[in-house]
Amino acid sequence: MIHIGPHVSSQGSVSFAPLRAKELGATGFALFTKNQRQWKSPELKEDDVSDFKKNISDLGYEPRFILPHAGYLINPASPDKEMSEKSFNLFLDEGTRVIRLELETINIHPGAYKEGSVEDGIKRCSIMVDRVLDEVPGLKIALENTAGAGTIIGSRFEELDAILSGIRNKDRVGFTLDTAHLFGAGYDVKEDPDGVLDSFFSRFGEEKLLGMHLNDSKVPLSSNKDRHESIGLGLIGKEAFLTIVRRREVRNIPLILETPDESRWKEEINELLGTAER
Repeated sequence: MIHIGPHVSSQGSVSFAPLRAKELGATGFALFTKNQRQWKSPELKEDDVSDFKKNISDLGYEPRFILPHAGYLINPASPDKEMSEKSFNLFLDEGTRVIRLELETINIHPGAYKEGSVEDGIKRCSIMVDRVLDEVPGLKIALENTAGAGTIIGSRFEELDAILSGIRNKDRVGFTLDTAHLFGAGYDVKEDPDGVLDSFFSRFGEEKLLGMHLNDSKVPLSSNKDRHESIGLGLIGKEAFLTIVRRREVRNIPLILETPDESRWKEEINELLGTAER
């Protein structure tokens, strides 16, 4: 069985997220543990933490198939010292929240270098990842590939490899592959999804794929843009996703839908689950 579900809302309480996922028939899911567009948020209440843990246990979810997403304000590659320190503090807070919820992994974007060289941005990202891991025992970090707009790093496997090479705690770091980002960055998951995944595995090994974001794309191959579409309604097309979910390597990772039409989530989950089980 594959472990698939959407990025569900945690509005009101993180403890509501598993309930919302279960209503959709999800076998895994993603969430934000705080407001993703704010620097400061209230601490997690102990009741919310205990209710979250009870709900995932009661509903049969395993922590390894739940993939929290870090907030959008964090920029691990920033050259600005003040922004970098704010990013670190927020990253640290979010990593701590993940461990409090007894989850394992946090998904984060590698960031943008803004000025100077991409190599400098990669180095800054690696350093921040290690700083967070040093402070939060037990946490794993999944760096998400990007579409490559502007000075954002992580759109090419070579860049992801360079980030990983600069990290001391390599055994606690892996990657989340987003299909729409791959397509935007020039990896043709429409025509050759197997080839793209095989290229990743040949470079990093299966153990470094910690999750996938399954999103169709509103924009064409190599556009360097990130515009998600519902499965089968975009320029990648449904067949690529049916191929991906049949892969043996994706059976033990969370597969997350970040598709824009929530009314289609249940249908998307059912079709991809059914395909993987055939």
